[in-house]
Amino acid sequence: MDRRDTIKFTGKLLKINENPEIYLKNNPRFLDLTDDYLWLAMVDILIESGYAFEIDWKEDYSTAKNQTEILLKNKSVSIDIEKDQDLYHLEAGSFFPLLNEKIEKSGYQLLNLDIDSDSYVSILVNDESINKLLSLDDRIKEYR
Repeated sequence: MDRRDTIKFTGKLLKINENPEIYLKNNPRFLDLTDDYLWLAMVDILIESGYAFEIDWKEDYSTAKNQTEILLKNKSVSIDIEKDQDLYHLEAGSFFPLLNEKIEKSGYQLLNLDIDSDSYVSILVNDESINKLLSLDDRIKEYR
């Protein structure tokens, strides 16, 4: 994330923290003040800004593969993720660790942002930043 995006991102979260209704009233997740709306707002902003993607548990490997390729391209990383027919029948919880194995030579890894849902939110993180991110919040998880 470049400095300009970081400032814009932080500004949006600060506004939501000051006035949660600006996020809650327009959110398709049907949230209220009892939900961890600031965490979910952060996740949604990352998705809207192209730094993360969310797939439903029912979606297949090709969707995750395509979204991962987009995140890699956004970071100017050129890697050809080989097709693996054995992954298409797996559920997301099973194919994400294997997808990470396929991209490990890129210097990046997918991490999961847990939103307590039946969907998977993934971000692409360079290897040097993984431990720092994992230490920030228990809802940031490695795919294993």
